[in-house]
Amino acid sequence: MIESYIQYAAGYQKDDIDLSDIEKAIKDIQEMDEEHGAFWVSVITDDENVIETNKDLTLSIIMDGEESKFKAKDWTEAKELYELFLNKDFEKIKTKIK
Repeated sequence: MIESYIQYAAGYQKDDIDLSDIEKAIKDIQEMDEEHGAFWVSVITDDENVIETNKDLTLSIIMDGEESKFKAKDWTEAKELYELFLNKDFEKIKTKIK
């Protein structure tokens, strides 16, 4: 069973990802045009949890059936949220985005 995947608006997709895939996506998104400047990561538990990041650092976050918007201050903060996300530390993410 696939536990996680990453997909770019430009069409790239990979299953069973780790932090190096997130780091690559962050690098890639900075070089993309606005139309394709987004990627999202899904972590599957009982539900499908998703964080979508746009080139302007706006994140759409769906965890435990709840949707939130968050503006990261920089790519380091976005990467830190994804690291927590891959570790399924959803409560820590909820605390950080409040």
